[in-house]
Amino acid sequence: MNLSEMNGEQLEARKAELLSEMKEKRDALNTDELEARQAEIQALDAELEARRAAAAEEARQAEEVAKQAGKKIFKEEKSMNYNAASPEYRTAWLKNLAVRDGVSLFGEMTTEERDAFTFLTSNTGAVVPTEVMNRIIELVESTYPMYADAAKSNMTSGFAIPRHKTIAAGDAAATNEAAANADEQDTFDQLPLDGVEIKKHLVISRKMKWQSIDAFQAWVEKHIAERIGVAKETRIRTQLDNATYGIDAGNVVANATCDDAGIRALLAKIKGQGVKVVYANANTIWTKLAGVNDGAGNKAFIPSPMVDPITQGRIYGIEVKLDDNLTDNVVYIGIPSMILANEFETLFMNHAMDPKTFEDIVAGYSLFDAGLENPKSFVKATFQ
Repeated sequence: MNLSEMNGEQLEARKAELLSEMKEKRDALNTDELEARQAEIQALDAELEARRAAAAEEARQAEEVAKQAGKKIFKEEKSMNYNAASPEYRTAWLKNLAVRDGVSLFGEMTTEERDAFTFLTSNTGAVVPTEVMNRIIELVESTYPMYADAAKSNMTSGFAIPRHKTIAAGDAAATNEAAANADEQDTFDQLPLDGVEIKKHLVISRKMKWQSIDAFQAWVEKHIAERIGVAKETRIRTQLDNATYGIDAGNVVANATCDDAGIRALLAKIKGQGVKVVYANANTIWTKLAGVNDGAGNKAFIPSPMVDPITQGRIYGIEVKLDDNLTDNVVYIGIPSMILANEFETLFMNHAMDPKTFEDIVAGYSLFDAGLENPKSFVKATFQ
């Protein structure tokens, strides 16, 4: 039997047999016999060493295969954990926005950023990162109080809300025994919200590449948020001024007096349940409302003791909020929860590069609409 046909145990046994024979028969063996046995032992050692090396290499390869399989599983599991809030996706999204001539101004994506970006955009367009989206919403709501206070819904298609306006006849009433009450006659109309497209784009010059990625993020967020916020606030105000969607004609007061009797008369027009709010710009608040005294000569307006950029104080216990989108001497007073603001699509962002100017065009899009559920839940007044 040659060496290749012997297993490891047989090789070890043959080596032990030769060593024992050489030890026991040292004096009986001639030189040629001793050299022959030593040569066979060397051959056995070489075969055993080769087999040990082969076994070690096979184990190493198996370990590497297992390790790579583990890495793949870990990578897949980690990818499944990526979402719009992941920091890897946030920085990848920003780097993707700032690409010119195929090169990102903020450097190439890391492996983790590329994995996150690929995972989240493989079946859809670039998802706006949660951190960026939240920051945009925060800026809008802290800057535009009428939009922030409105009751928001997220219907994805046009709809209309029935409004019960009057009971012309047949309201609940006392009746004689066994007598039927009168049939109710109701007046309804509808508040349709079809949605308007709100768009804003901004231009990023090549000079922006010298700014840090955090500064770039802050600039994109702030600029688009402010302008889309202005548009949404303007849409709400336009709808409040609309005879169909907004304030009842009897609750729109021109040449109102900004004094105790005038303010109380405005408040008396508001119908509905809910917390009231006064919206006005800084000039109207501090040159008109802040000077109102009650019948006893006491200040009706109490400035807010807290440092708050929006809430400036209270008048007759009603919160007065700063809204610089309003014109001088105009106030809206009402129940903001009666404003229904529907976000058909909250925010979508896209970008492209102008090949002639090397400027990036970053665009924001929102589909939005609003209307007043109860036409008498607000008053609009223009002071003399």
